[in-house]
Amino acid sequence: MTRIELRDLRDDDRDAAYAAVRASASTWPRGQVDDRAAFDAWVDADRVTARAIVDGDEVVGLAATLDVDGDREALLAVSPDTSRESATEALRLLTLAEPERPLYACVAADDDPSHDTLARLGFVEHGRDGADIVYVLPPTLE
Repeated sequence: MTRIELRDLRDDDRDAAYAAVRASASTWPRGQVDDRAAFDAWVDADRVTARAIVDGDEVVGLAATLDVDGDREALLAVSPDTSRESATEALRLLTLAEPERPLYACVAADDDPSHDTLARLGFVEHGRDGADIVYVLPPTLE
């Protein structure tokens, strides 16, 4: 695995990030986009903080946080050929970059790799939203 990093989404990252969102195995229930224009509008929305997932020199996905009904939610989409370890590292970095807790994540019930990744990082099942499972990363006591 090469070094995974997150960076603010730049204009020259958008093609690769959009391709990763479209090809991602995740259903990405809060970030559904029908076309590139909708993707650009979504990542430019005030409630969304979008970051490129970079593996070496290549953008392999999109990590984002957004406000959903007053709560902060994390979203991750990676290219299908990206390793599970890289996706886990990207999500770990996203949770470090997003200080607000609790932090939520919503994934399709049948997306087993995402459930495993969220659990490894301390997310716990919070409830159901239709066919999706909502996870929460609760605040920690210091």
